[in-house]
Amino acid sequence: MKSSTCFKKNGEPKVVYSSEDEAKVGADYAKSNYSTHLIPYHCKECGDWHLSPPERRTPSFECGCTDRSGGLKQCYHTREDAEKRANILREEKKVILQVYSCDYGKGYHLTKG
Repeated sequence: MKSSTCFKKNGEPKVVYSSEDEAKVGADYAKSNYSTHLIPYHCKECGDWHLSPPERRTPSFECGCTDRSGGLKQCYHTREDAEKRANILREEKKVILQVYSCDYGKGYHLTKG
């Protein structure tokens, strides 16, 4: 099934999986039929599961820190993951972000500077 809310960077809707197991079957299918390595991830936007190339995955979580507008910040477990996400956003959205340590020692955040 195609998503009505989540889209690939090329604008196409992402395929939606209702469970991690279903997404793993989809990843196995892509690998065996197209030699494409994909990994499942739980989408924070729609609550369903999608597939992603491993080089685009930068797992994050809401650590409790808030941004200027009161929203919860995303926190990355490692500096490497935060830098990877900053590089992806620089390439795709042309925004320059800096990595900094969470004030509570939970990981790393991104900021415009």
